[in-house]
Amino acid sequence: MENIFSTGEVAKILGIARHKIEYAIVNNHLPEARFRFLDKRVFDVDDVRRIAEHFGVDIPSRLIGGCEGS
Repeated sequence: MENIFSTGEVAKILGIARHKIEYAIVNNHLPEARFRFLDKRVFDVDDVRRIAEHFGVDIPSRLIGGCEGS
């Protein structure tokens, strides 16, 4: 099963304020999440990687453990 994360969970995992992620998406600095659930953004591991790269932060190994190595 694939891991999915809310905006708040992504913010906590990466140590980035939630509003900064939302701002980057709304202003087209980051693509919109590929999925929505109950009209809320839902991110997969690839989305989290993209967000981390945009903000220049490392993804914790616990998130990508078992996935491709970085």
